[in-house]
Amino acid sequence: MDLQYFIYYSLLLVGVMLLSEFAYRFLHFNTEWTRKIAHVGSGIIALSYPDVITNHWVVFALTLSFTFILFFSKKMGLFPSIFSVGRKSYGELFFVWSSWLLFWLYQYTGDVIYFYLPFSIVVFADPMAALVGTNFPFKKYSILKNTKSWGGSVAFFITAFLLSYYFFSQYGVTKEVFFISLLHGLILTFIEAISGKGLDNLTIPVVSVIFIYLIQGF
Repeated sequence: MDLQYFIYYSLLLVGVMLLSEFAYRFLHFNTEWTRKIAHVGSGIIALSYPDVITNHWVVFALTLSFTFILFFSKKMGLFPSIFSVGRKSYGELFFVWSSWLLFWLYQYTGDVIYFYLPFSIVVFADPMAALVGTNFPFKKYSILKNTKSWGGSVAFFITAFLLSYYFFSQYGVTKEVFFISLLHGLILTFIEAISGKGLDNLTIPVVSVIFIYLIQGF
């Protein structure tokens, strides 16, 4: 059964990469957008892990396999829809490893919010920031050599806040949900702003997990 799920998810994730490549080669989408197609598509697939997979080693095997696929594809010049971005980024690697780390933590704690909330913010808030930041950049600012726009940061915050409010309401937080969600969104917006080269795909989940743990302790 585990092998069946491994094959099933492998085909789905490869399909997302091929869809991104199709958009790049035949629809002439900009690389930034084809990367987001791969990002959101694979993220939505990964968000179904808790409903289907019961053994974190399946997710680990998927993560390890796609680490090799991504590494050798980049070395060999394959999948320009993902790798021909005009800046140095390791975001795709941080992304796949975050999915496993969060899934492992969910299975270790038995609390699914440790998977759903941090990973949902990684999957949806960053692309929303890119979408708004590209089309409505407003005033740009620099922090720790990272250039951001207020439009993108506001979009990230709103998305992170809404996701936080939903998941905190659904999973265990019964008091001051609005304030806690607001604080969570603000902290992660700052973390996103200071994390360059795709590092936000790792720093956001780590900080979010710490926040959730502290909140549950009160």
